Amino acid sequence: MIPLDRFFAAARMEEPDEVPVSLLTSARFFSHLYGVKVFKFFHDPRTMLDATLHTMKRFPDIVLFPGLWADYGLVVEPSAMGSRVYWPQNYAPYVKGVLFKNPEDIDELEPPDPKTDGLMPFVLESIQYIQKHAPKSAKYLYAVARGPFQVASCTRGPTEFLIDLKLRPEIATKLIDICTQTAISWLRAQLAVMDDPVGIFVPDDNASFLSPELFRRFGVPVYKRIFSEFDGLLKVYHNDADSTHILHLLADCGFDVFNFSPATDMAKTKQGIGQKVCLMGNLNPVNVLLKGTPERVEAECKKCIQIGAPGGGYILSLGGGPSMETPEENVKSMVRAAKKYGRYPISVP
Repeated sequence: MIPLDRFFAAARMEEPDEVPVSLLTSARFFSHLYGVKVFKFFHDPRTMLDATLHTMKRFPDIVLFPGLWADYGLVVEPSAMGSRVYWPQNYAPYVKGVLFKNPEDIDELEPPDPKTDGLMPFVLESIQYIQKHAPKSAKYLYAVARGPFQVASCTRGPTEFLIDLKLRPEIATKLIDICTQTAISWLRAQLAVMDDPVGIFVPDDNASFLSPELFRRFGVPVYKRIFSEFDGLLKVYHNDADSTHILHLLADCGFDVFNFSPATDMAKTKQGIGQKVCLMGNLNPVNVLLKGTPERVEAECKKCIQIGAPGGGYILSLGGGPSMETPEENVKSMVRAAKKYGRYPISVP
């Protein structure tokens, strides 16, 4: 099987010939390998495409997820709502300041228009450019939207948003609803300009800051609403904060693949949500892949495989994206580990 076929087989909760290996797309990692500043990567779709293809060629046995991607970091949805965006030369862009300093600022908020607001129209143009100029062997496969809790935290402020959830739930509900509508319309807008999409990708680390009670009240309905809108597509959810306390609730949210944090216990995840969805993770991107030796990477990958892979539905990956200076030899060690320990049936000590 080729790497992408392995990935899709695992996503369907099957056992491919061996455990697939995947890395999240990382603008900083790609830029570093390609030898350009991160700023140029974000501002030039040609560079974005070339850097991604360059990385794909260097790691042919790894599925880069989501692959070809008009990536503008965390700021697309907040920019469309009116947030100020700061663009460092060699780091990912970020929201500067808080947009909704007062709760009443949210009262008049309306969902943005993906065709006209913030960075959204530029992303749509970049998607079309990348599709037009990519080789036939590389397809643009996924629409991407930041989850409602991440966008709400960016625009309201993470602490203020959490306080609203407890003390001003009507305000929090209004903001969450707008962010949810934004995610759905933004995904639809991307899918409308894509030639042959296969899935959607929703990253939302901030959801783990909610207690089980709050996640049951606010999180489960929101994610069910988003993922139910896209039947027939592969639905991938990413959360690289500790999700241990809400695993039992995430299992009912309607996604197919869960990319999760190194802080979230693999065994508990496999025993719980891993019975319903494909697990993608959860090697530590800093302490292991960046700072570790190839031997340590292999040993940690072995542990992940032996816990996560039995029965299928497992993709060896990081619990987040690779850091900029990640050694190439460590990345290749993940592939070696998958071939050494990840051939089905999995050998468990």
